Amino acid sequence: MTKSHEVFLQLIRWGIGHPASILPESVDMAAVKELAVKQGLSAVVLDGLNEERCKREDVRCSSMQEKILLAEWIGEVYQFYEQRYEQYLQAIAELVSFYQEHGIRMLLMKGYACSLDWPKPNHRPTGDIDIYLFGEKERADKLIRERLGIRVDEEYHKHSHFTFHDVTVENHGKFIDDITHKSNIRFESLLEEQLKEEEQGLIESPIDNCLLPSPTWNALFLLRHAGEHFASCEISLRHIIDLGTFFKAHHDEINWERVLKFYDDEGMKLFYDSIATICVRDLGFEHECFCGYNHNEKLADKVLADIFAIKESLPKSMVGIDTLWKRVRYGIDKSQRWWQNRWKYKLVYKENLWDSFWGLAINRIKN
Repeated sequence: MTKSHEVFLQLIRWGIGHPASILPESVDMAAVKELAVKQGLSAVVLDGLNEERCKREDVRCSSMQEKILLAEWIGEVYQFYEQRYEQYLQAIAELVSFYQEHGIRMLLMKGYACSLDWPKPNHRPTGDIDIYLFGEKERADKLIRERLGIRVDEEYHKHSHFTFHDVTVENHGKFIDDITHKSNIRFESLLEEQLKEEEQGLIESPIDNCLLPSPTWNALFLLRHAGEHFASCEISLRHIIDLGTFFKAHHDEINWERVLKFYDDEGMKLFYDSIATICVRDLGFEHECFCGYNHNEKLADKVLADIFAIKESLPKSMVGIDTLWKRVRYGIDKSQRWWQNRWKYKLVYKENLWDSFWGLAINRIKN
């Protein structure tokens, strides 16, 4: 890691309320800000900078250039995090109210549910609104089209999606992609069974009539979801903080015996170990938050290096690739990336590597 990476991690620790070292006198704040933007953690890192300065006995003088940078940074956090979060909450409240009028219950996953465990929920970046409607997906989509006049895209097998108050809503029929990866068929069944078993124990959110998953269900889902992003080169430290803050907040409510058995059975225990090690070693979480983990420095280093690595952006499918040569080149590039990342697939998917390869290849051709 570079010096900027080390400062970045220190500021995250400060930003999420964990003890950290005082920063060195010389800091390339522009480089740190660039890392924060890329990792989706601008607000948290700014919180860390403010907290660190409060703890310093000496006041480090900022140059005029740094003062301008910090002023712009504060404005960006207000506009792109705090204001956007309020719009996000309003969209969720209106959507759940619409569904309630038609007798449809709404379970909210990932984004908002995760934000509630952060020290400042409105400093977690907002994304899509991911919902599950307990078997009412098709009727709900029809209502959105007919009653609200909103176009609903139903091409993707896992979920439909539409735009509601400038926010993308993903209406899930499936929790994970059980077509591309065979092992996800098992995991999808586990999630469905767990949800059905704990349906009476779902959590009421601060938004009226909006349900959140149980801690045990989320312990299964959130790690698998992060793993899918990790295997496909799309993970960031924001995903790691989601997991760390979740386990910290709900440690005592999780059925750890069941969760750890699922991790073992599905071959995800080493991935869990690496995430827990990063959280404890680099982000300042207490090791008690992560039941049954084995500290794995070597694997944590490898995962963290991958998170910070600069990766070439490749299309997710062949849609829009119009010539044979471009399609061949795309196939070669994707195959090379898969080969380089096969170690990541082994940490997430309990399946034959060639099954993974052909499943991904066929899915890209079809889409």
